[in-house]
Amino acid sequence: MIISISHNKKDYRINTKNSFDISIPYKFNGAQPNFYNVNPGQSTPLKSGETIYSVSSGAGCNVHEISMNIHCTGTHTECVGHLLENPGDIGMVLNDIILPAILITVDPNSYVVTKESYHCPVNENELVIDRKSIQKEVEKWSEYQPQALIIRTTPNAEDKKYYQYTINPPPFFTNDALRYIADSDIQHLVVDLPSIDRISDNGILGNHRIFWGDGKNATGEVNPDSINTITELVFIPNIVEDGFYFLNIQLPHFECDAAPSRPILIKSI
Repeated sequence: MIISISHNKKDYRINTKNSFDISIPYKFNGAQPNFYNVNPGQSTPLKSGETIYSVSSGAGCNVHEISMNIHCTGTHTECVGHLLENPGDIGMVLNDIILPAILITVDPNSYVVTKESYHCPVNENELVIDRKSIQKEVEKWSEYQPQALIIRTTPNAEDKKYYQYTINPPPFFTNDALRYIADSDIQHLVVDLPSIDRISDNGILGNHRIFWGDGKNATGEVNPDSINTITELVFIPNIVEDGFYFLNIQLPHFECDAAPSRPILIKSI
């Protein structure tokens, strides 16, 4: 299907068949990424009396029950309810079908090299994504006025899709980097990391607070009416080039702060 789109006083055409799925396929009972060493997602057939609802067990159909940790075992999209007593409704927050987006690739740096800030103590050799590296890449595509920013970090090996992050500590963003993103009017942030914050930041989630708050304060209150979203744990193959895309974030309508998601990148033609 060919769709015509008008954005920023320019006309674009996209072919919906020319797309890239950047979600990590969710393999129940199989290989999954894992953050905080949580229980992996499981799928088991329904048992009712003597009947096991699995075709392989002789039933007429498969009826499986699943358990999963949305935030820690796969691609997901979250809203400000992640930090609120009322977890909200991610299905109502994310209602734009097509979003103008840019994809950039950045190299993490040692924290001591960046000379940037974070809201809790950080070891000098920890890897972070700093403002300078993001700004350098974003400015290449700023003319497109994106609403969404997709960030691929290096290294980007295939097995990154199934990292156990207690063994492979992920890089995280400096506060300066998130302030820059917020100042750039980005409403939807998509990353190939399990979190935009340090794996342990004393429970503050400071970068989340910047993005869902006033764009500056890492320890302040968030805006409960924010329509910004964060999508984490994607995987962007190296064959997908940096540049301007249209983004479709598919997700079930969960009345929850987050839901499993399937971000799709579509290149204009």
